[in-house]
Amino acid sequence: MSNIASQLLLKVKNAILIRETDNETYAASFSKPDNFITATINGKQEFVPISLLGATYDKYSILLDVFKVFGKAETNAGLNMRLKEFYSQHQIQWPDDLRENTIGYYIRPKAASDEGAFFDISVLEKLSNYAGQRYKASDAFLKDLGNTYADKIVDTTNEWANSLSIPDGYSIEPERYWQVAGRFKSFTWAKIYKEAHEDKKVFFSVGVDVANKELVIKLDVLRSGTHKLSNFEIRDFDYFMEGRNLSVVYSLEQIVGLGLTDLTFIADQFIKDHKELYEQVIDFIWNDKVDCNVHKNRLFKLSSKYRSEVESTYQSIDAEDIIDLIITYEQFVLSHAERNDLAGSVKNEVEGKLHLIRSFEIDGKPRNILFMATTGGTTAPFEMSRDEIEYLGDNLQTFLYHVVEYNTENKCGKLIVRKGSPTQYAELKSIHYTVEIN
Repeated sequence: MSNIASQLLLKVKNAILIRETDNETYAASFSKPDNFITATINGKQEFVPISLLGATYDKYSILLDVFKVFGKAETNAGLNMRLKEFYSQHQIQWPDDLRENTIGYYIRPKAASDEGAFFDISVLEKLSNYAGQRYKASDAFLKDLGNTYADKIVDTTNEWANSLSIPDGYSIEPERYWQVAGRFKSFTWAKIYKEAHEDKKVFFSVGVDVANKELVIKLDVLRSGTHKLSNFEIRDFDYFMEGRNLSVVYSLEQIVGLGLTDLTFIADQFIKDHKELYEQVIDFIWNDKVDCNVHKNRLFKLSSKYRSEVESTYQSIDAEDIIDLIITYEQFVLSHAERNDLAGSVKNEVEGKLHLIRSFEIDGKPRNILFMATTGGTTAPFEMSRDEIEYLGDNLQTFLYHVVEYNTENKCGKLIVRKGSPTQYAELKSIHYTVEIN
């Protein structure tokens, strides 16, 4: 404990020094007050945001250190007043929409805990050698090993899950099996999901990666088995989540120092941090809802049934930006289907008066893409040439990628894929005529 406390104190002092070396970064860390470590350092009361103690990828490691030293954050009306004074003293803008009763303070160290490791690492090391191996009930040794798996891994996983403070409206589905199809399972997971979204097979989970001797907290989807999501739904989940870290993993060396209270704290925090994201990805996949004001450099493919009445603002849209977004999207789709050989060949090309993107189907057949973009919704009119209209009607492997509600600042839009002649789904109106004098 003393080693953790001393390392944390060093991080606190280094965070305070940022005020002198990079005041902009320092002030930005106070823009969304959450939890602070407060202490008197060099005779002055300091408030240090947890977010200032390390990089984003260190978040849960730092939170665990803080929890081990201080326990849970406390609310304190008196410290709220001092925090306001601290903001003023360092010329930091106090957020107008801040709810003061949500600010947490780490004030005083807690007594050292003698809580031991929750998972028995000697059992985990032993079982890892049998993960995925065939089980025979007639083998007394394997039968005893199965009982150990059930008692020390499955039951312990469920005890961990049941210790969580899950949000209202959420349920826990416990881990039930230590073997599948006559083999030792390679992992356990207890699933936490919103009851209203049970059929979506998107969930938080806590469990043990037995094969790799790790503990895992994550947000994921059901990827295998009889009731798994479709490949398209899994692809949409992965596309929406691309670039995000959706798991916290603890190695065998770290498990030694993790008691149940530690694991519960981190899992609760992980679910709290990702609960809004959980709702957003479900809205995207099943409800055609996505907010392009909070995403950058992305195209989100929605169903052809999506309708919106947003009026076009007639902002100029850079065609090169749209081309880059479509190519990136196509490359993701192909790579997700393990066709990196095709993904690398997606390109844009001019054919006569037409600007096309040459892509591929999963089976390697050509996929020719015409594209149109508007800041308006699906009902906002746009212009097409006769060549484009005829090309769409005459070529079986050609699609219109219709980008709607395009956010020119974020370079983010909603993609509707249409096939065939526009006469099948739109009314064509002539605006300009070519007049040739006899």
